[in-house]
Amino acid sequence: MRKIGILGGGQLGAMLAESVAALGGEPVIYDPDREAPAVKRARTSFNAPFDDEAAVRRFFEAVDVVTYEFENVEVGPLKAAAGLKPILPSIDVLAITQNRIKEKTFLRDNDLPHARFIAAESVDELRGKLDQCFYPSVLKTARGGYDGKGQYFCSAQADLEKHLAGLEDTGKDPIALELEEFIEIAMEASCIVARPASGKSVSFPIFENIHKDHILDLTLVPARLPASVQKTLADLAIRAAERLDVRGLLTTEFFLSRSGRSSVVCDDWRIYINEFAPRPHNSGHVTRNACHMSQFDAHARILMDVPLGNPGLVNDGSWCMANLLGDTWLDQGAEPDNPVLDLSALSDHPEIVDVYIYGKQEARRKRKMGHLVSTADTPEEALAAASRFKEILSHTVRTYS
Repeated sequence: MRKIGILGGGQLGAMLAESVAALGGEPVIYDPDREAPAVKRARTSFNAPFDDEAAVRRFFEAVDVVTYEFENVEVGPLKAAAGLKPILPSIDVLAITQNRIKEKTFLRDNDLPHARFIAAESVDELRGKLDQCFYPSVLKTARGGYDGKGQYFCSAQADLEKHLAGLEDTGKDPIALELEEFIEIAMEASCIVARPASGKSVSFPIFENIHKDHILDLTLVPARLPASVQKTLADLAIRAAERLDVRGLLTTEFFLSRSGRSSVVCDDWRIYINEFAPRPHNSGHVTRNACHMSQFDAHARILMDVPLGNPGLVNDGSWCMANLLGDTWLDQGAEPDNPVLDLSALSDHPEIVDVYIYGKQEARRKRKMGHLVSTADTPEEALAAASRFKEILSHTVRTYS
């Protein structure tokens, strides 16, 4: 039985573990939390800090191949164990995608569309480049940003100087920074590419993503974009995966605008690559229902040297995934440390075809705790169904027997 090591025990690791097991593999999870969702779905787990080189080495020795469910894992311990087993995608890919400066530099060097940017390895270095800065812009930390963290809007130099002063106070180590041109976003989209060691890369349908408070709220597939634009996005995503030499999954996140100076324009849409994720992606949860092969199945197949299947949609309808945050549990009156969700309203909503609860031990506001999927004939109906059912769940009055 092929043993697949998964660094990270969250919901992405949990759904990947299920796909590995379905193919006859054995998922082995590495996560400090003994109660992490993926740990509950595996017979074997290693519970130690991600920077524990000795524990990481033992983990590598126990499996046949290693992957990761998030890109902010420390590279150092992985490099120390890299010669033991393959890591998919590679450490080189991980190092680029976990650092915004390296990511933007890769885009620039490979003629892929991106927002204009200025890079600096410290607050002082960026202060020395104030005469080169532009506004409006977004100041971003090079490492550690997700769900809107580490990002600061700047409408003028005074805003930038204020944010730089705040960052300077956060610690003694230099903070690498990127100042990026502000894009008037008309739509956010993503494309997941599965690229095996041999054979042809495949791209999933284009996802339209709607965020709320910087957290993904809804994903619609197929996206409400002309076919020509969708093809352009898929082509760019495949080209990026090939230039990075990814083996595994690569998610490319796009900004689409009606204005600006992008190097790629299609049907009056200005296209920018925002960032990459070399792993299963939140927007791809909908593929478990909407596609013949899910993103998790695709990654599991690559890890286990199984040929890829068809990532296309199962029908001509529309599908919508809605994230369920801890707010829904707390709004229902659930105990934070005993997060049980009342799903009795499902009986009246056949358009909700899936509800997946991750099994996290504590409900917190803004924390991703699960997701639901709706389907309908039109995108507007699918979006409305998912949004409506989320609202119903939040207003469900809990009853106790």
